[in-house]
Amino acid sequence: MLRADELKAAAGDVVAAALLSQGWEQALLRFARAAGARDAVLMRNSSHAMVVGVATEEATETVAAFAAGRAPPNSRYDRVKPDISGGFRIDHDDYTDDLLARDPFYNEFLRPVGLFWHANAVLSSGANQYVELSLKRQTRAGPYSRADAYTLDAALPELRAAARIAEASMRAEARGMARLLSHRGGTVLEFDGWGRLVAGQPAGENDPASPFHSRRDRLCARHPMEQASLDAAIARAVLPPGQIGLASLSGADGRPYVLQVHPIPNRVRDVFLAAAAIGVLIERDPVTAPISLDPGTIQPIFDLTDREADVTCLLAEGVDLASISRRLRISRGTVRSYLKNVFEKAGVSRQAELVALLSRLRP
Repeated sequence: MLRADELKAAAGDVVAAALLSQGWEQALLRFARAAGARDAVLMRNSSHAMVVGVATEEATETVAAFAAGRAPPNSRYDRVKPDISGGFRIDHDDYTDDLLARDPFYNEFLRPVGLFWHANAVLSSGANQYVELSLKRQTRAGPYSRADAYTLDAALPELRAAARIAEASMRAEARGMARLLSHRGGTVLEFDGWGRLVAGQPAGENDPASPFHSRRDRLCARHPMEQASLDAAIARAVLPPGQIGLASLSGADGRPYVLQVHPIPNRVRDVFLAAAAIGVLIERDPVTAPISLDPGTIQPIFDLTDREADVTCLLAEGVDLASISRRLRISRGTVRSYLKNVFEKAGVSRQAELVALLSRLRP
C-alpha cells in the first residue's frame, strides 16, 4: 500500500533537484521506490511519440531501445490521452485485461525486461508537446489500483511545481550564460541536446559577411569545407561528457572567426526545452598585445595537457620559442610538438591566431 507522506517527501526531492539543477536521477529513483515502482521516466512527448526521456538507471537501456525504434508501436499514445488538469492514470483506466493480454508493446517489449504496469501523469504542457512522468512497475508486483492513483495524486502539486521550476531556472541559466558570453562576441547562439539551434534565433541571415547561416534548425558554415569543424565543435559541447568546442570559420570577406561552444551539462535540459550549449562567435584580432594567463584556467578550455598549457601561456605573454625551451627545460622540437597539438585543439594554424584567440577568450 502506498503512503502519501512518503510520496510527498520523495516529491520534495524532485523539487530540490529542479532548484539545484542536479540530482534528478536520484530524486526520480526515490520517487519510483515510494510509488512501488522499479523505474521512473521523465519524458517530453508529442501526441504520437517520445521526443526525449531521462530514466532511472535500470530503465536506461529499455528507454534507449524504445527511442531507437526497437519496440512495437506503443498503443499508449493512442489510448492514454494527456491531461494537465487530471491526475495519475493507471493501465486499467484505459485497457481491459483482454487488451493488455494481447497488446504487443506490453507483451513483446515490456514483459521480457520484467516490466508491465504503469502510473502516468502530465506535469506540464505546451506547443503540442507535454512533459510526463511515467512510473513503471515490475510484472510480479501487479497493477496499480485506483486507490493507488489517488494516493499518487497527493504528490502531484509538488511534481508539477518541480517542472515549472526546472523550466524557469534552466532557461534563466542559459540567458545568464548568453549575457556573459556576449562580452566576447556579438553573436550568441543556443543549441539543444541534438546540436540544433533553439528556435527563433537569427544566425547570420541578415549579415552577408557572416561565417554561417541557419537552414531549418541546423547551423551551416558559409564555406562548405568548414562544416565538419563546425559540426564537431557543437557535438563536443552537447554530447557527454560536455566539453568546450571550437571551430575556425571565415566570413564572405575572408575575415577570420572562431565559434566557441560552451556546454551547459544537465541530462534533463531537453525534457524542459532548455539550451544544452551556448555558442559565441569571436572575431580574431590581427594583432594582440601580450597577455597574462593562468595555465589552470586555459587548460580545460582547450583540453590541454599541463605542458601544452604552460607553452600556450608563455606564448601568449610574448615569449619566443627558444626562451620557452629554456624556461621549461625542454628541446625546441618538443616545444613545437606541443604547439602543434595546441593549434589542433584550438582550431588555429599560426601563433598570431592563437594569441589573438586567447586575448578574446578572457572573461
